[in-house]
Amino acid sequence: MLYFDKTYEGWRIAIWHVTESVDELLTLLPDEDVVRTEAKNRFHSESRVLEFTAVRVLLFTMLGRQVPISYDDKGAPHLPDYEKVDISISHTRGYVAVALADEGEIGIDIEQIGERVQRIKSRFVREDEQADTITSMLLHWSAKETAFKVLHRTKVDFLKHLHVQPFAEQEEGTFLLHETRTDEEQTMQINYKVFPEFVLTYSHII
Repeated sequence: MLYFDKTYEGWRIAIWHVTESVDELLTLLPDEDVVRTEAKNRFHSESRVLEFTAVRVLLFTMLGRQVPISYDDKGAPHLPDYEKVDISISHTRGYVAVALADEGEIGIDIEQIGERVQRIKSRFVREDEQADTITSMLLHWSAKETAFKVLHRTKVDFLKHLHVQPFAEQEEGTFLLHETRTDEEQTMQINYKVFPEFVLTYSHII
């Protein structure tokens, strides 16, 4: 079911809570056979098939029509029927998220809340960043995943190239992330929201 939906001027983000089975999701699509066949050809895992199908249902809900999704050699998604629209996709246990932008670059990420993040903190939190709680660690991780998607670059080092500036952790808000992977060295605004089961971050740059 549609769990979260927010529209800005020229872009939109939405989250689907996957409470349905694959067969139940397929009934929500005009042409379920296309999605069923593609999922069967690409995945053997039932969980991956479920996520794949849920993303197609969410995209159909957002656009009002069923469209294909293609992927480039970096694995980034694209919409062949909407060449000027940028798309970003994320998923975590039980949820899938999609972001669309009429222009510019967009990124979205969701991460399940759990203590595992403490064990891998050193992989993405720099010594000059402030991440002392599980939520703040997850927000740092998620923000850098979002920035990676916005940048559309390979070889992005989360420690070397991405720096989250200090912020006061709240249930919802924004903070800044500075990147040094590109010549422009942009500072992007990261929007975030903390849900009971996951954190959400997203960003849009033109």
